[in-house]
Amino acid sequence: MVGKKHKRRTLSSLIWETVHEEWGIWLAIAIVLSITFLFSDQLASWLEKSAFIKVLDSLGKLGLLVAIIAFLREIPKWEERAVEEAKRRQFEYWKAIDTARTTERSRDGRLFSVALKIALEGLAKEKDLEGKPIKISTVAANGVNLEDIDLEGACLHICGFGMAELSRANFRKTILVDVRFDRARLFGADFREAQFEKEVRFMHALYDEEAEKQFPIGFDLQKAGAYKIAPGVSLQRAMLENASLWDAELVGANLQDANLENAILGGSNLQKANLQNANLRGARARGMDLKGADLKDANFEDTNKVLISEEQKT
Repeated sequence: MVGKKHKRRTLSSLIWETVHEEWGIWLAIAIVLSITFLFSDQLASWLEKSAFIKVLDSLGKLGLLVAIIAFLREIPKWEERAVEEAKRRQFEYWKAIDTARTTERSRDGRLFSVALKIALEGLAKEKDLEGKPIKISTVAANGVNLEDIDLEGACLHICGFGMAELSRANFRKTILVDVRFDRARLFGADFREAQFEKEVRFMHALYDEEAEKQFPIGFDLQKAGAYKIAPGVSLQRAMLENASLWDAELVGANLQDANLENAILGGSNLQKANLQNANLRGARARGMDLKGADLKDANFEDTNKVLISEEQKT
């Protein structure tokens, strides 16, 4: 209690000392304001006629003119700096892409690279001096996980996305020139309004019903050699080695004589599917559902973590 009173006295004493020491300054300010208020008309008339004030006014206008000229002179430099910044930014993107190109893939050719995804999305947003998308050329993204990547409006030339994970990828309004999507997983991928120029390949790529609805009108994925992954489809003698078929819905599908060697089938639903004489050697199939499937003469040699009962094999 005593301490609190002491603090209040100290604070009040400091305020009083400050006012006491600077009272002359506050008094002078009050006098100047009072004189200005009482003689404002006279002061205004005198200032209008004062040559000194006119000179100050002219100097102020001249300073404004100089500032405008300096601003206009800086505009080209801003453009140069913007171009230099764009070059620096694009250089960093290309460094990430080059690194991914030389990075060693896993045994099955796959690679997970967040940096590559960010770099490609960044380049897709870059514009040239005419405001058009820059050309993204010779990108090797084979086997890379690029799920949900957004490349809308990009211009891709001679790029490889073979075996890439491109589920829900956005390729809307892209210009594709000699781009390869062979064996890529395209579940839910969006290619609406994309322009396919020269050779754009989808050989043995995997697509679902959602992706099928999101391709340019008139483009036939089956004629392009891609495989539709959906319940009841016919994939007889399909070349699906190393295919990315995890969580695939293939209930009742016909996979007779299909080659699924080293395919990733974890969590896939193959109930009542026809797998007669199918080759699943080395497939990774944890959680694969084979209830009611026809497995006659199917090859499950070295298949990883899948239990096939005698009843299912018959």
